[in-house]
Amino acid sequence: MQLIDTNIILRWLLGDHSELSPEAEKLIDRAKPSSLLVTDIVVAEITYILRSTGRDRKQTSEALLLIGRTKTLKYENEELIMTIISLLVETRLDFADCYLFARGRREKLGLATFDKPLEKLFLEEK
Repeated sequence: MQLIDTNIILRWLLGDHSELSPEAEKLIDRAKPSSLLVTDIVVAEITYILRSTGRDRKQTSEALLLIGRTKTLKYENEELIMTIISLLVETRLDFADCYLFARGRREKLGLATFDKPLEKLFLEEK
């Protein structure tokens, strides 16, 4: 197994670079199943970049779901990321808040925040 960085995944997803996108596609297509590890921080960066380049929540979520369905790619914390994807679609929370919510629920942790929408959702789900 090896780590895969944000740039490779973005070039593969977006097909926006004449040299790097085909290289990224080859790397992902030729890898063994579940051999490319997509870390939580890479997912955060992908989300940030897709949102900052005009993709809406649905488009961003669909891209993250595509990563999860790709046989050679493996999320570091798949269950956590799937919860985050659902929250991105269902709420107005940003990625970091979705991460905190999902992680707090999974690990039965409390949450200290000044963010009222996040706090409200967190308290409703108790």
